[in-house]
Amino acid sequence: MTGEQKANCVILFPVKQCRVSFRDSDGIEHAVELEARTLYEAVGLAIGRFRRCEHVKYEPKGLHEFIVESREPGTQHRLTRNTFDAWLRRPGGSPADVALKTRLKGLLGDLA
Repeated sequence: MTGEQKANCVILFPVKQCRVSFRDSDGIEHAVELEARTLYEAVGLAIGRFRRCEHVKYEPKGLHEFIVESREPGTQHRLTRNTFDAWLRRPGGSPADVALKTRLKGLLGDLA
């Protein structure tokens, strides 16, 4: 795959406006609005935002279920933190997946 082809891989998935939410250990639901190209990118970006928010009690336990709602067209997906972490640790994938995982690991730091 040429450098140009690798660069164009990211263009294949359009950016979508998403809402990502989860319930903390006290049962309080927290949500963020963001733009992402994939389900896993949305969860990774949301984790980063939740960690930085002083109003969110975010404990990085694998049992949190994240709800990802794409705004256009309206769809909803659910996955746990364990599922996200397993995907993030899984080696390989397309060049776009490898680039995304590298970016999310940099964003999440010690929790990646």
